[in-house]
Amino acid sequence: MRYLSQFIIIYGILLIFSGCSSTRQITINTIEPSPVDFSNQVKKIGIVNTSTSKLTKNYTTRLEQLIVLEERWLAEKGTDAALTGLFDELLREKRFETVKILAQLPDEMPNFGANPDKETWELIAQICKENDIDAIFALASHETATSYSLKKAKMEQYDMLRERIKVSAQEITLETLIENGWRIYDPKLRKLIDEFTSNEQIVASAKGVSPVEALQAIDRRREQLLEQSKRSGSSYAQRMQPQQFAIERDYYAFGTENFKVASKNIQNGEYSEAEALWEEEIANPKARISSRACYNLAVLKEFNHDLEGALHWANKSYQINKDDTTLDYIMTLEGRQAQTDVLKAQLAETAFDD
Repeated sequence: MRYLSQFIIIYGILLIFSGCSSTRQITINTIEPSPVDFSNQVKKIGIVNTSTSKLTKNYTTRLEQLIVLEERWLAEKGTDAALTGLFDELLREKRFETVKILAQLPDEMPNFGANPDKETWELIAQICKENDIDAIFALASHETATSYSLKKAKMEQYDMLRERIKVSAQEITLETLIENGWRIYDPKLRKLIDEFTSNEQIVASAKGVSPVEALQAIDRRREQLLEQSKRSGSSYAQRMQPQQFAIERDYYAFGTENFKVASKNIQNGEYSEAEALWEEEIANPKARISSRACYNLAVLKEFNHDLEGALHWANKSYQINKDDTTLDYIMTLEGRQAQTDVLKAQLAETAFDD
């Protein structure tokens, strides 16, 4: 009993200390530049399909035959859906003057590849010139793979007297992986601007008295597969846009009474009050307290989208007390500041008025 009491006391102490962190968090909403950096000369876009189907699966049963036939159907219709999704989403942007799917192309459109040679670049430039476009968005690959599993189950059906009875059945589960590979070619710069692969999975299941009937009982599978393929194209188009993120930053909440009150101010949205209290602590004779006050001011400046001010206070914090956490934060802020010019250019491009 004595050992149990000691254990409870120790456990309680650990809980107390684990709950007493010296920091709290504030959420900062940021906008990061798109990972796809276009030349400002790219205003007219052509979309092409350069993917080729590699579907050569064999089958030994009627069930496998039906699944393979579905994959072949998706290989044809899924590419159209992916291209349409990309087209529709790019049309919504104000970044490009023209967006079109190119239909009048050579009968055997080659896959330009990730490292086009001189001849291929000349072909890309020719296609762009003939279609009055600046760059090509290519669906470079479109692959589908479906696996299935069967298990015994029970299902209800009507007997000859129109009464519902339970009968032995098979439950089939299909898992379909759709992989789309995208590339963007700029013939003027002879540059592969972007290369990206997306993977989506669709899972569907149903029951039937036989595996084939179970497969045929799956509702809206084709529609779901096409919807997913279309979303793939739409998602890739969204990759062209600056993205909004929410990041969490730690700030110091304890050390003096001012820190405690300021932390409550932050939680209540009283940012000016918190700033004033931290500014009072800059003159604190204890280096650690003064440094943390500067650090908190840096976080608050970043919260207010003032990266230059954030770097000023972060550097001042590090000068007072050379802490690794502060150094990491300085490097993070420098990285964000380096992206600012790229972001400004992208935001200006998205405001293009056609």
